[in-house]
Amino acid sequence: MPVCLGKDTMPTILIVDSEHASREPVVRQLRGEGYRVREATDCRAADRLLGEHCPDLLMLDWSLPEMTGLDYVERLRRRQGLRPPRVIMVSRSNDVADVVRALDSGVDDFIARPYRAAELLARVRAALRRPPTLPAAGLLQVGAVAMDRVAHRVRINGQQTSLAPAEYRLLEFLLAHPGRVHSRTQLLARVWGREQGVSPRTVDVHVRRLRQVLEPHALEGMIETIRGFGYRLQASGETVADAG
Repeated sequence: MPVCLGKDTMPTILIVDSEHASREPVVRQLRGEGYRVREATDCRAADRLLGEHCPDLLMLDWSLPEMTGLDYVERLRRRQGLRPPRVIMVSRSNDVADVVRALDSGVDDFIARPYRAAELLARVRAALRRPPTLPAAGLLQVGAVAMDRVAHRVRINGQQTSLAPAEYRLLEFLLAHPGRVHSRTQLLARVWGREQGVSPRTVDVHVRRLRQVLEPHALEGMIETIRGFGYRLQASGETVADAG
């Protein structure tokens, strides 16, 4: 299985959807925007295409013949030698539990049918702007916010900034996953682990404190509130339509 590098001039999108009627208009729309599009009707066909060439973005239907799209993503992420592409999950359901499950599993975005063409294209563009892997070096940087994990220092607009331990860990996680939506449950698990006495409210409190640190630099808007789900770190003030 090759490593997915996403080096093509035009981004390649692999659509995995067993129903031609729902797949075909999306293929036509994306090709009309200049994207290179490949199609698979099931997981086996998707595996074959991934073995030949790794796309920059995987658009995956929740309901597939062999397994759910979520199960397939989790299987991909367990494989050795494959760096999964960015993933957008598509579903006929807009159930909050399904959305949270998908985002908690590491899916980049979730979109429910029916959706507007402009919304789909905005989500595709947003997903393709995100780095496909975590930075390997000790330096994390999004916009004017930089963190040196080796020296344990944070600079905002070049100015060194002091953070409490919880805010530092929260910022570290957000900087390592720019553009992704994170539920409060996911943030609790990844930032606070098994600490006692923490709750979803804990996340809100520390996000507010982190915004207060960013506010003197007019950067508090970098941390977006995704209503009903959680938070997302953006490099700029640009936003796209959110799930739900």
